[in-house]
Amino acid sequence: MWRPDLVALHAVSDTAIAFAYLAIPLAILALARRRRDFTGDTGHVVVLFCAFILACAVTHIGGVLTLWYPAYGLYGLSKAATALISIIAAVILWRLLPTLTRLPSISEMETINRQLLAEVEARKQAYQELEEIKGHLEEQVSARTAELDQIKQLYDAATSGAHITVFAQDESLRYTWVHNPRLGLRTEDVVGHVDADIVPEGPLEIIAEHKQRALETGEPVNFEVEVPEAGGSVWFRMDVTPVLGPGGEVTGLVGTAIDITRAKRLESMRADLSRRLSATVQRFNLALRSSEILVFSQDRDLRYTWSNWSADYGGPAIGKTDDDLYEEPERTAIIALKRAAMESGEAQSEEVRVKMGDAHYWYVLTVEPDFAPDGELRGVICAAVDITERKDHEQRMRLVMRELSHRSKNLLAVVQAIARQTAQQADTVREFLEKFGDRVRALAAAQDLLVAGNWSGASLADVVSGQLGHYVPEDGSRVIVQGPDVQLSPDAMQTLSLALHELATNAAKYGALSNETGTVHVEWDVDTSADVLDLSWREEGGPPVSEPSRRGFGRIVIERNMARSLSADVELAFEPTGLRGRFRIPLTQIRARATPELESSPLLS
Repeated sequence: MWRPDLVALHAVSDTAIAFAYLAIPLAILALARRRRDFTGDTGHVVVLFCAFILACAVTHIGGVLTLWYPAYGLYGLSKAATALISIIAAVILWRLLPTLTRLPSISEMETINRQLLAEVEARKQAYQELEEIKGHLEEQVSARTAELDQIKQLYDAATSGAHITVFAQDESLRYTWVHNPRLGLRTEDVVGHVDADIVPEGPLEIIAEHKQRALETGEPVNFEVEVPEAGGSVWFRMDVTPVLGPGGEVTGLVGTAIDITRAKRLESMRADLSRRLSATVQRFNLALRSSEILVFSQDRDLRYTWSNWSADYGGPAIGKTDDDLYEEPERTAIIALKRAAMESGEAQSEEVRVKMGDAHYWYVLTVEPDFAPDGELRGVICAAVDITERKDHEQRMRLVMRELSHRSKNLLAVVQAIARQTAQQADTVREFLEKFGDRVRALAAAQDLLVAGNWSGASLADVVSGQLGHYVPEDGSRVIVQGPDVQLSPDAMQTLSLALHELATNAAKYGALSNETGTVHVEWDVDTSADVLDLSWREEGGPPVSEPSRRGFGRIVIERNMARSLSADVELAFEPTGLRGRFRIPLTQIRARATPELESSPLLS
């Protein structure tokens, strides 16, 4: 028989044990949940252990219930289930025993925990150091970023203000980046495109050729290209540099396109100005050469710095001074004129005569001081107008005037002599006037030749033609004139003119030219061995000739005047077939020569 007090005690104890069994797995599950350790073998052990304890708790609760409700079959089943769970847990735990034995012990866990704590502490210290380094790096990055921003602003300002476009292209020449695009393009209009998409066809060939060469050779390329733009064109100077990869292969290009339109226009303007200046200088030099004007500049030491002198004026003068070029007394006067211009600051002008080489020249020398833009005296600028010809002409005119005065007096004396001799030989006034007029006309013809020869004389052929011309009949073959070119002095020309006039007049009245068949031969030659002129007059085919009974004026002019004036040997023969005359005149008496005044003239030295 069961004692009630013992039954109650047994029920209380089993109930307490059952609750204890229930509390243990709950605590294990709470701990495992907090540690989140339900994975792997540990999770399996926890589950089996909780199942075993729960089964034990259920068995104790079943034992309590059978005290009041005797259901021993159900209680037996619960014990059997508890036993089965225990066996399964033991089997699984035995199989897991090798794994569980490898788990660290508490001391090992503590050691590991201390190591972990030390490592955590070290990590915290390393983290702090890394934070400090990070702070420094952030400061440096911030500073570098600010510096880069400033550099980028400067770069943008520089490239924008300088009209520079910077770009990058890959190996297929597709733009990957561009800065400051031109020609009205935006960045999005360029990046991702190739040159064919944005460059006109004309310059495209040039650009593509140079870029392709840079890709193939790996060498930088620079070139200039003109690109059409609305309303005109733009010139670019392009510098293209290949980009090399790690293996040295070309992976793309970077380059710049600098707008040089203004420089090109300035260069074109400079070239145009140079051409114009060259043409102006050529015209200026031509004008100076044609006008015989010398222009030159000298520094303050009167050393020549520029001139248009040629070899005709003594050769180059650059680097020389007046002491090197001129002789006294002209040198002192020229230097004084230039010094006066520099000291007074005013232009000076004067006629000067200089010797260059073997020749003398006359110039109107104008000297002006040469001032720098700041007002400092640099030297002088001079212009020398060649008046040598004018001076020579003036000198000649003075000589001609003196010669004309002399010859006019001499001519009047000759005319008086002709008049007197003609009057003595003439029987009537009419005869006098006729012969006197003819002789004066012959003298006038000689004077015409003299004037035509600038008072320097005339050729013997012209004298003969002048005196015989109006006596020559229509058949010109009746007067034969032959001889070399011989120049006569004015005195010889006048004497021969009168003599030839008398011979021609006689031939027309009484000799070969008085009929229709006669001829006159006037021949001369120069006998170089005797240094004389051999002149002959021969008439043929005219009326029979006899020697005149008296010596007339014409014969006097021919024989006496020629012999006295020209020191000539005169022979006249009145042969029946015609008059013959021979005149041997020393060449020293007939050669044209300068007057003493001309010989001493410095202009002809």
